[in-house]
Amino acid sequence: MAGGTSSLDGKLLVAAIDFGTAYSGYAFSFRNDYRLDPLKIEVNHWTGNGSQTMSPKAPSSVLLNPDKTFKSFGYTAEEEYSNLVETGQHQDWYFFTKIKMRLLYREKISRTDIIEDECGKPMLGLTIISMIIRYLKDDLFKRLEQRGMPLRDQDILWVLTVPAIWSDAAKQFTKEAAEKAGIKSDDVMLVYEPEAAALYCRFQNMKNISNAKDDSNLAKKTKMLVFDMGGGTTDISVIAIKSEKEIHIVERACGGAFGGVYINEKFIQWLEDVFGKEILNNFKTKHRSDYMLLIENFENKKRSIDPSTDKQICFQIPSSLKSMAENLWEYSIQDRFKKMEINAVQIKGRGKLFFPSSFLLQNFFIPIAKNVFEELQHILSKHGDIDSVLAVGGLAQSPAVVSEIRKYVKHIPVYVPFDSSLAVVCGAVLYGHENNIIKARVCPYSYGIQTMRPFIEGDDENKKVVQEGETWCKQCFRALYKAGDLVKLGDVSSYDLKESFQDENRKHKRFRPIRCVMFISKKNDVRYVTDKGCIEHGTIEIEAPENGFPVQYECTVALEFAGTEIIARLKDKKGIKTIRLEFMN
Repeated sequence: MAGGTSSLDGKLLVAAIDFGTAYSGYAFSFRNDYRLDPLKIEVNHWTGNGSQTMSPKAPSSVLLNPDKTFKSFGYTAEEEYSNLVETGQHQDWYFFTKIKMRLLYREKISRTDIIEDECGKPMLGLTIISMIIRYLKDDLFKRLEQRGMPLRDQDILWVLTVPAIWSDAAKQFTKEAAEKAGIKSDDVMLVYEPEAAALYCRFQNMKNISNAKDDSNLAKKTKMLVFDMGGGTTDISVIAIKSEKEIHIVERACGGAFGGVYINEKFIQWLEDVFGKEILNNFKTKHRSDYMLLIENFENKKRSIDPSTDKQICFQIPSSLKSMAENLWEYSIQDRFKKMEINAVQIKGRGKLFFPSSFLLQNFFIPIAKNVFEELQHILSKHGDIDSVLAVGGLAQSPAVVSEIRKYVKHIPVYVPFDSSLAVVCGAVLYGHENNIIKARVCPYSYGIQTMRPFIEGDDENKKVVQEGETWCKQCFRALYKAGDLVKLGDVSSYDLKESFQDENRKHKRFRPIRCVMFISKKNDVRYVTDKGCIEHGTIEIEAPENGFPVQYECTVALEFAGTEIIARLKDKKGIKTIRLEFMN
């Protein structure tokens, strides 16, 4: 099997979990249905106790009991926690939100990383994420049983979506959370979110794609830029479509912190400026349900912002917030706006705020989107043959964001699927059925190991060492792949390893693992592991046999990089086996 893929042998169903910063959900399809109609994919729908509508995704929120056991997820968790807050009973409970963004975008990631709940109480992040995955997994099994279709664990291949900009450590963390949730490592695989979205949209008829001008489908395009805008991040990938069954990822994934959560935070900061931080915190505590409805209202309204019309967007300030503020100020909210000289936003009636679309765009959207759009501009300058742009994710439903994208891509058509928020999870299901369709990916870094080679003219004199009468150069970077290399599925890079345990001081090491440090750099001309920008990335670990390594041990380590995960295999006199790669601290 290729790196990052899992076997479909004996599987009856493919299920995908899209665990997002703001919202999460799952979808699935049976193998038999896929063969007849690849788009026959079922998406789970959620509703909370107080919600009147069904949603294909639920908030990525989780509530734990005071004894740290799982209580609820999604809308139910938010509603139950709101009730606890408003009755003053929440202090002993654990409530977590924005988990993915807070845990997995760190430079260094560890199994022991802590995440604090809303009141500052700590929990292991790995435990929280595994609880969410377990809940979604169990919910699928429950749904299938209700239909009279009970399946076993081994009947399902699970696909977890991950941002393309994630580190190997973040991906390993996610896989281990899935295992902790009861999914065997051989039954789970990862897919990059923009790649999943592209797969889904290629199957779509143009009538399901906004801005489509013909009756064909996206399969006729040859080079596509995917702009995946989720709750926490935006991923940008460039995909070359070679044939119906072959896709290449030809640009290193990039992007950054531009997602719906950050826009919401800008709105909350504006509310703090207007009402004061203390008043807003009291409102959030004493009227939690009203606060959640206010944010949900903004979440929905922000998607209708259209700079072409600059229409007024209306928000109703909750009466509980208005009364709390006016009682403390001892004057009206209208007078507050006059004192602060807030002229762009109008207030009418009983606390109705009218925002011009341009105000929201300039103050809440553009400031946080700047870096991402600079990345977009850079990629467009490198790839002059891009013939389509695909905008997916929750923010793709915003005309304001799509309008900004069009400013940068100019003449290139921008396509937005009408169900853009589901493109990733549905595409992940398709990827599970055809996980060898991505035939090649550009290597994001130069990967290498530390070696010692014969010293040559021009080498750093500080790295010269003499051993057994020979002159060597230490701390050399032995490249396995270079940044920008197009690595094909199934390609491997190997290195030979020789270890001698004959010396009296090394005999005891025969019973210890052999570890080789992997280094990475964004440059493709790395010479030494001490070069600027070259950093330790992970460890290749060879477990010692029960009787220890031979006194003279030789082996070959082969690494496969083209999948969503790096796979390491060991070949020695005993045969070939997969060995451990460790990316977390």
